[in-house]
Amino acid sequence: MADTKQTLWVQGWTGINHSYAMVNQYQLLELAKNSSINLRYTELPVSDGRWSKENIGAGFNASEQSLLANIQPYQNEPASTIYRIHTPNTMAQSTSKVITFLVTEFGLDERCFVGNVDIKSYVANGNLVVTPSQWSRDRIIDYGFDANSVFVVPHGADRTKFYPLGKSERLTARAALEYSPDDVVFLNVGAPLWNKGMDVILEAFFKVRQKHRNARLLIKDQEAVYGMSAVTMIQNMVAQGTIKLDDEDIKSIRIIPKTLGLEQLRQLYGVVDYYLSPYRGEGFNLPVIEAIACGTKVIVTEGGSTDDFCDENTAIKIPSTLFRNITVQGHFVGAYLQPDLEALVQIMCNCASVNGGDDVGLTFGRTNMLEKFTWRRASELIAALV
Repeated sequence: MADTKQTLWVQGWTGINHSYAMVNQYQLLELAKNSSINLRYTELPVSDGRWSKENIGAGFNASEQSLLANIQPYQNEPASTIYRIHTPNTMAQSTSKVITFLVTEFGLDERCFVGNVDIKSYVANGNLVVTPSQWSRDRIIDYGFDANSVFVVPHGADRTKFYPLGKSERLTARAALEYSPDDVVFLNVGAPLWNKGMDVILEAFFKVRQKHRNARLLIKDQEAVYGMSAVTMIQNMVAQGTIKLDDEDIKSIRIIPKTLGLEQLRQLYGVVDYYLSPYRGEGFNLPVIEAIACGTKVIVTEGGSTDDFCDENTAIKIPSTLFRNITVQGHFVGAYLQPDLEALVQIMCNCASVNGGDDVGLTFGRTNMLEKFTWRRASELIAALV
């Protein structure tokens, strides 16, 4: 009997913890279970020669790595649909239908693409775009893509990897990091990039420290991926007079530059009191959903991509101001959000003043979110577009 299933040819990256590769790997693991399609895969060269499985490994377990490695490679058979998930993006045409994964923090420009970009021709031939948030979709439409060709396929949280620490496990992990029961610890996982608001975090944190000496900041930066360190940003902000530090302030910050496995990352999410992300622009913000999955309340910018999955139960939202179509640091920005610094300081002061406890609202919100935002659902939505 002839095989009537559609063939989906995925082109992307695996083996590293760059965001595109992580999304691709989570989706592939679920697509491989989907009996409605024939899955084929081609590994493409990464866009930065410094990235490798040895220095920024993805952290998946042996069985998952084996499954990914054994996805049948594409071997020139007819493909119903090509799914491209890599950067910079190409909008090249094909005899097959093309789905392109696009995600943007501030808006698209010519630097996001390689080769000629003919949006009208791409869309006219029935090709599609998927993106993980409504914020990103709006920016893609602003660039000129037809709204009917751009679909939101949200990311998910793998609840087998990201789940709360037990009480004794959490106490042990906090003790290992020398945090006392009275310390209120804020965490951020991300690069010291302008869009991620690391400068806002640092400025707010040191204002909070003036009133609340129990405040602590834990930063897992991504120096291995982007070659940029939070330490350098702190040094520059001190030199510019933006922040002032004493010895105790310095001791209140812990920066982890090395690549962590997914279980180590779960430990970080679970050991802290709040996850902090006063971003200016994010395409989705995967660490936020992972932190919530680990039972940690988040403090995030209001009005951006995290509005898709953060509610009053799981998040404290920072008021923000929307700016559109301006130049920032010599680059055109289609849209960004400026979180209110003083509002953030007040939020963090309130958090540092109250000892945490069981939060039934957070438990409810986390459970509700995890039912809606799964990698299985993401893979099913992609398969529905094939």
